[in-house]
Amino acid sequence: MRITKRQIAVITVLNIVIAGLIAAVLLLRTPRLAEGGRTEPDDGGTVVVAPPHEKLRDAQKGKVKEISYETRLMGSGDESVIFTFNGGGVTYIFGNAVVPDYDFDSSGGFLCRIGSNGKILGFTYFDGKLCAAGVVEGGFCAATVTGAGTDDEKSMLYSVGDDGVTVGLSIVEGTVVDVMPAGSKKMAVIARIGEGTLKLTEFTRVGGGWALGSSTRISNALKLQYFDCYILNDEYIISARAFSNPRYDKIVFYTFKAGGDAVPHYYDLDESMLRPYAVLPYDNGYMAVCDKNGEAAIVTVDYGFKSFRRDMLGFKFSGASLTELNGKYYACFVGADGGVTYEIDKQLNRKTVSAIGGTRLGGVVNMDNPLYVCTTENTVTIKDGGDISVALDIKDCVINRVIKTGYNEILIVMTATGGSALSKPTGSADVYVISVKL
Repeated sequence: MRITKRQIAVITVLNIVIAGLIAAVLLLRTPRLAEGGRTEPDDGGTVVVAPPHEKLRDAQKGKVKEISYETRLMGSGDESVIFTFNGGGVTYIFGNAVVPDYDFDSSGGFLCRIGSNGKILGFTYFDGKLCAAGVVEGGFCAATVTGAGTDDEKSMLYSVGDDGVTVGLSIVEGTVVDVMPAGSKKMAVIARIGEGTLKLTEFTRVGGGWALGSSTRISNALKLQYFDCYILNDEYIISARAFSNPRYDKIVFYTFKAGGDAVPHYYDLDESMLRPYAVLPYDNGYMAVCDKNGEAAIVTVDYGFKSFRRDMLGFKFSGASLTELNGKYYACFVGADGGVTYEIDKQLNRKTVSAIGGTRLGGVVNMDNPLYVCTTENTVTIKDGGDISVALDIKDCVINRVIKTGYNEILIVMTATGGSALSKPTGSADVYVISVKL
């Protein structure tokens, strides 16, 4: 059968129409690229590989004029920060990621190094959940935990260089809660073992590594909540909360030399219920912010643990913190109606810091005057009690560190769920590093 020119033309048009329909169907079936370079498969399971997510990227310009730049560590889970250090023009952020996506190659512990201009310089990942980190000779020591809450609870220690390179160091019993320098070529690692035991282990710097040294185990029939560890006259002092709800709650100090027995010293004003929230050393001894039957109290004790003083403040609260700057102490009590912060001097004279009224103190740094960085549920405020007053719309902010980086500039490391002053988080919360010009 012979095909005419007219028939050929009709067949050609039909072929073009069919080709167009097929192309349209294929376009509709192509998966949409999700934010951050991930892919979402279509109903047929087709997956498209997107360009790789740029991890080592420059900071972005702040969304509001007060923020000069913002660096956001992205992840679809709720990332958290456990330790921050700034030195040599680099900010070191140790934390945990829940999901291995966007910036994070794996879930668990990470170290992110950020340059002075906010550029991400590199990531280091740890095997397991990071539970503690600290500055020691030669860089840092970090610890991850496995089997938390079980009989096989243990921590892995890592030696971490300024370049982020890690070397496995040692396995210790329990969950590490603190790492600290302990003099020339020494560090101390404090671990919690179960509910009523703390253990301090010394390590000595040998060449480029660390050698295991002496240790002291502290056990108590009560539950122990670790606060801090100090060194005085070549002796360790560990402050803790000793409690057995609902009948007993006290401050306890343990004094010892590594390898020796620990001696407990309790707050001894015949108080069976005096819950401590934080403890710091001051010129004449130790200071604690406490709860006495729901009422705020400030408790002090001398270095010999012989004389105690308790000042009742006359109001109820739900949380408290204690911060020191230039020999002055800032006791912040937070309740349902907001917060109140006292400035306390070396003679224990105190005054209310009106600039912080109604907010939670997140950090204080030394500018011309003390500069307070405070939070509420929806706002971060920066004030010095004088001319400086900045309010930023930031939601659910948890401040890890406030660092002075210039004459009129500070760096804030925090987690947040967003707000108009920040870029939108990838998950419900991200880690943010923001530089604020004052």
